Amino acid sequence: MKIYCLGDSLTAGYGVAPHKNWVSLLGSRGKNLWINGGISGDTSPGLLARLQTAAIPQKPDMVIWMGGFNDILLTGSADLAKACVMAFVNHCAAAGIRPVIGIPFLLQSVAEPWCRLCDWKTCRPVLEDYVLWLRRFCEAARLRCVDFREAGAHLLPDGMHPTEEGHRVMAEAVIRCPCFREVSL
Repeated sequence: MKIYCLGDSLTAGYGVAPHKNWVSLLGSRGKNLWINGGISGDTSPGLLARLQTAAIPQKPDMVIWMGGFNDILLTGSADLAKACVMAFVNHCAAAGIRPVIGIPFLLQSVAEPWCRLCDWKTCRPVLEDYVLWLRRFCEAARLRCVDFREAGAHLLPDGMHPTEEGHRVMAEAVIRCPCFREVSL
């Protein structure tokens, strides 16, 4: 199977060696092709554009979407991120690709340059609400999802990005996820 992982710095592997991010760890298992489509700092509209220009042309069997936090940190609102998640699901369905929603862990703090852009006390509840919305949306729409919450215990000093251990925990979350049972991991 070919699985395209679409996301921001949490998918790209910011702060760890390229071969130590969760997508590379899954790819090293050798049974499937895992493509890391993460770009640090990207927002949901960027992910949606790359779904069309980079992911769909590669004809993956699945696309994992994990984004939205940067939108919230930039705007203080989750509205655009939610709209893009819904559009992602529709675009995947139209292309015959199985969508999977990655549910991110909660951030512990906001690092530079984000702390100059958002008020942490205002953004944190919006981030928490977005994570809850993702869970409810996946349940209501009967979508596949993988919950990365346990990786939040293993963050770099910036309080935002996972350590190598955090990426290992994220890879394990994919392996344990029921939505990947048909994928020979």
